[in-house]
Amino acid sequence: MGRIATVFAIWLLSLTASADYLAYSVTDGGRAPLPERIADIDAKHLVNLEWGGFEGRRSRLGVLEVDNNSAAQSFTVSSGGQTTEFSASQARMVPVNGIEAIVIDVLSRTDRFRLVERNVLDDVLGEQDLASSGRVAKPSGARTGNVLGAEYLVQVVVTDYETDVQSSRGGGVVGGLLGNATGGVLGGLGIKSSEGRIGLNFRLIDAETSEVVFTRQVESVIKEGGLTFGGGAILGGVGLGGFMSNYSKTPIGQAVIAGINQGVYELAREIGVKPARGSVVKVDGDRVWLNIGGEGIERGDRFELKSKGEELIDPETGISLGSSTTTLGRVEVIQVEERFSIARALDLSGTPSRGDVAESLETPPGIEYASSFQPPG
Repeated sequence: MGRIATVFAIWLLSLTASADYLAYSVTDGGRAPLPERIADIDAKHLVNLEWGGFEGRRSRLGVLEVDNNSAAQSFTVSSGGQTTEFSASQARMVPVNGIEAIVIDVLSRTDRFRLVERNVLDDVLGEQDLASSGRVAKPSGARTGNVLGAEYLVQVVVTDYETDVQSSRGGGVVGGLLGNATGGVLGGLGIKSSEGRIGLNFRLIDAETSEVVFTRQVESVIKEGGLTFGGGAILGGVGLGGFMSNYSKTPIGQAVIAGINQGVYELAREIGVKPARGSVVKVDGDRVWLNIGGEGIERGDRFELKSKGEELIDPETGISLGSSTTTLGRVEVIQVEERFSIARALDLSGTPSRGDVAESLETPPGIEYASSFQPPG
């Protein structure tokens, strides 16, 4: 009986530690898990993705402004409200901040990243400086030193942007396309011929060294005959009002969404799943406080503590070359809160100090991929 119980316990552990698929392609006919490589999948199957469940450590990302290197001109979209219109002339231009909003929305919906807002950082720092100046009541002022740094920066560059939408009556571009929320394509018009094409370059930058650690060129084309564009459930919390609702129902809009979904999929695959990592906050006897909690941390998890040595600075470039570390030993988590954990010492060779590194010894859940792709439905 003891052996049976052990085997059963191991089986249960394998179930709890198993990972969900990274993402699913979703249609009215159902959903299908995606394989590791999705570059050859038709863009129409990447317009609407559902991201798999994830309970591991989330990497901190900052999203830089979208850069337009295509031949098409750029324009910006006012955020908020539901009256923003999208005209036929705008259909042939690149909505740079609209694309940026979709990138942030998709990254957020993966639930694999903690997004650090870089574009409004100046406003945040300005508010903190105002509080520090003494002109604002201290209890109500924004405190300094709480701005989270990004581990990676994501930059998206538009390299190609082409739209060619024709009416179902043949010939010519639909006049006044999407001028309001009820006419043209939005009225449920089946389109005889339509095409939207976009090229996007995704770059992953190490925020500490500014090194480009990963780059991927994505080409996305939506080309369908007799297709009525819906897109009602494509986007999550994008706050660009009526523009985004209308844009997501056009061929070029859906090509953009499919391209961004593919790029974010590649980023998630590249970053992968990393063990939890944090720092020592304080030490009291054999109790050690760590600055990580939630996010997959559980009672009984074990961490290895490492003390940083002197930082080595390159005398020629002034760039940090890193530092030597000394392993202090292990601690075990006995209490988990939302933003911190408390651990007890197991076999420490020295007393930890505030700022010492804590690296999880637990194996994080992997990423599952389908062996091949079968379109849903």
